[in-house]
Amino acid sequence: MDTPTGNRQRLNVWMDGNCSLCQRSKAWCETRDRNGRVRFIDFRTASGDELPLTHEEHQTSMWIRDHDGILLEGFAAWRRIMAEIPGWKWLARLSLLPPFTLIGPPLYRLVAANRRFFFR
Repeated sequence: MDTPTGNRQRLNVWMDGNCSLCQRSKAWCETRDRNGRVRFIDFRTASGDELPLTHEEHQTSMWIRDHDGILLEGFAAWRRIMAEIPGWKWLARLSLLPPFTLIGPPLYRLVAANRRFFFR
């Protein structure tokens, strides 16, 4: 069985707990993550030992560490989260195709840089 206590581990997601978009995205994922595969960590309240990067690096983008220990940022991290959420793997696969591979990363950076302006 694919559970956090089974053979596969959780996907750790470092996000901004002060960001309303991040909070809504977290809530959306948690309601759909029946197997508890995705673990959200607020980088602002996490200890330095819990963070894979500096606080400054975490402020600009969401970061994840996957089951193999690989760090992913931004759009790639979002895609990896979608691959874990039951019923949403199709979206992760679709985002691997052009034009999503071209527009996804800059669109993510635009939204992330302006998240406090767009989402209050």
